[in-house]
Amino acid sequence: MSATLPFHSLAPLCRDLEKLVTDLRNSSQGSQPSEVDLQASPLLDRWSFSFLPAPCLTGSVHQHPSLGSCPNVHTSELVLIDPQKRWARTWSRFYRLGKQLTPEISSI
Repeated sequence: MSATLPFHSLAPLCRDLEKLVTDLRNSSQGSQPSEVDLQASPLLDRWSFSFLPAPCLTGSVHQHPSLGSCPNVHTSELVLIDPQKRWARTWSRFYRLGKQLTPEISSI
């Protein structure tokens, strides 16, 4: 009796993992995402740090390949981020970072 996996195909997961490993290796060697990579990436605006079972980002997304434009999304697990250079790498893709949402501080 063979176990049934919850995936129809593991090929997409393997491709995503291979792309992530390549990006991590490049980053560990001091490489940054190219301007071409970033221009092809969705824009995550009004973003902030968030947590699922793992750290992620939330915000409004524009030009996402599956979601299009949505006012409220959360990304897959956050792997790398450079807020000064305005990019992040999640489990599944790069994001260009727009304006960071700053928490409001209430006066007492």
